[in-house]
Amino acid sequence: MTATHTHRAIDAVWRIESARIIAGLARIVRDVGLAEELAQDALVAALEQWPESGIPDNPGAWLMAAAKHRAIDLWRRNKRLERKHEELGRELAAKQEMAVADFDAAIDDDIGDDLLRLVFISCHP
Repeated sequence: MTATHTHRAIDAVWRIESARIIAGLARIVRDVGLAEELAQDALVAALEQWPESGIPDNPGAWLMAAAKHRAIDLWRRNKRLERKHEELGRELAAKQEMAVADFDAAIDDDIGDDLLRLVFISCHP
């Protein structure tokens, strides 16, 4: 089958199956916009793979499975980012606590007052 025939077949499958795929994904991800994006990503994958590997026996199921896999990948990525943000937040809070303790120690230090005195003496006309 040539690339032109494959693209025509993909177009026909998309016209027939797109509403069902988007509806099923919207039920899973609970966001119609995201469901449309995932379905379109699956269509792009079909446009890239099917001309080389051929059209699968059940193209609608292939598109739905590809879109579901992309949804799972997105969910995993978001969870990993959420964990990373929490970890960075904890590290930042710990660094801030250490910085406050260091600042308080520097204020109480006598050397800080002597340095300030030296700066004033140097700047006095």
